[in-house]
Amino acid sequence: MKKSLLTVLIAVFAFTTSHAQGISGNWKTSLEGPQGSLELSFTYKVDGTKLTGTVSSPMGSQEINNGKVTENELYYEIDMMGNVAKFTGKLDKDIIKLTMKMPEGGPGGPDGPGELKLSRVN
Repeated sequence: MKKSLLTVLIAVFAFTTSHAQGISGNWKTSLEGPQGSLELSFTYKVDGTKLTGTVSSPMGSQEINNGKVTENELYYEIDMMGNVAKFTGKLDKDIIKLTMKMPEGGPGGPDGPGELKLSRVN
């Protein structure tokens, strides 16, 4: 019985860790705006349940703050000139579906641009 329980716990831990590690790496997406397409790049690094990295655009890069990962889900914040944008996402095979809550008065209103689909960059 003890051996079976230990085997199950190891399997659950390995499954959780493999999903979280799947988030690590380079990702990209683009947004359509009034002045055309805006390319965004995301670099994620997972260490246990901690998520670090950067979000970059042609206007510069921002560090990820308060990043967390649980199984195949992620959460982080970015300081945008004193206002905090909050990101939540879910890894679905080779795509991260990401939503963004913007500070009041931000582009696209408080719900941001809607769902972003990030593709892995090889």
